[in-house]
Amino acid sequence: MQLKTIAMSATTAVVIGLTLTACSGGGGGATEGKSGGDAKPVSGSAAKVDLTKDVEKKVGVTLTDTQVGDRVEIKKVSTKLDTDNVKSLKSSQGDVVLVQLKVTVPDDGYSVSTTDIGLKDDQDTTSSNLYAGGLEAAMEAQGYAALPSYVSTGSTKTGWVALQLLDTAKSADLTWKRAKHTDYESGKKYPARTMTAPLLTNTGADSAVSAAKEGATPKKASAKSTDDVTKNTVTVDQVITNFPLPAAVDYESGHIVAVHITADAGSVYTSGWAPSDLQLITADGDKLDRYSNADVATALAEKGFPGLTEDGYISSGESTTGWVPFLVKPSTGDSGFTISQHRRAANIIGGGSVPAADFPAKITIEGVSDDSGSDSDDQSTESSDDGSGANA
Repeated sequence: MQLKTIAMSATTAVVIGLTLTACSGGGGGATEGKSGGDAKPVSGSAAKVDLTKDVEKKVGVTLTDTQVGDRVEIKKVSTKLDTDNVKSLKSSQGDVVLVQLKVTVPDDGYSVSTTDIGLKDDQDTTSSNLYAGGLEAAMEAQGYAALPSYVSTGSTKTGWVALQLLDTAKSADLTWKRAKHTDYESGKKYPARTMTAPLLTNTGADSAVSAAKEGATPKKASAKSTDDVTKNTVTVDQVITNFPLPAAVDYESGHIVAVHITADAGSVYTSGWAPSDLQLITADGDKLDRYSNADVATALAEKGFPGLTEDGYISSGESTTGWVPFLVKPSTGDSGFTISQHRRAANIIGGGSVPAADFPAKITIEGVSDDSGSDSDDQSTESSDDGSGANA
């Protein structure tokens, strides 16, 4: 099974078991009522699954192509797949769904491709199947053997297929799309058709994505970084610890931590203040610059979290306020953050110079305990800088 890259949460994966049954002849000769005409196109009901828990449940839904008699049985759904080590997976766009399918194609049926199986169009993001490097290996290692990508006539195959459920979905429907084709022996033409069956109903109070949405709620916070020479200050009063990346940025891995700040440029020197002077330091020690991305800025603004006024570039004596996004890795938690100003080395007009220095300040988030052990509050540290020679 091939895998295409998508965005997903590394914390929750749903696995669904399907059985595919194929008929021989590559689409040959079945007439309505011969192989599948007496069968209902869809039978069974969706499984109730709490996407916040590690569960594996039987589904018991069957889709039948009554034109040729091919059959797809949805056997199981599981949330037990551990995807933490699948680095190509993204954390922004919903829950990964692994489905166990049993596919049966009778001798007079039409071969089945697993690329024809997916979620209802408004429930998945880009493609029917979830393809991401390393996912199939993780499935195999954990006992979820992948369904072969092609089931020929006269055969039955059972295996797992990975799908992606959008974060807005509370339930999911499986679709089986069949392209129009002609039976080579009889010359009969079969129209394109789609069978849709209920797959799962999310019963959890939170899904992995609901948790991400909770993280996208601003939390009261406090921190203040002051440059003791220029008197530039940055004050933090709110933090969003887990804002999901928009679909347009699915090439990135991780999520956004957004910090609401007020920056005041001191009047001691004329150099002013810029967002490039700002860094977020995580509990793991990652030093992150502002993530400048138009799609992220738009997504934040649409949720009521606008960026810095004047894009953050201000002259001495001026102020700017707004949300500053930082792209953090998927494993980053919701505590242990430090905001830091960086002062570049500069020459003072009229004589003298100012050395480069950093001014970190620990961010305290209301209701979030912090055990990182950092004591960086309002401490300044001199640092090397490639901006020496600038005028303050």
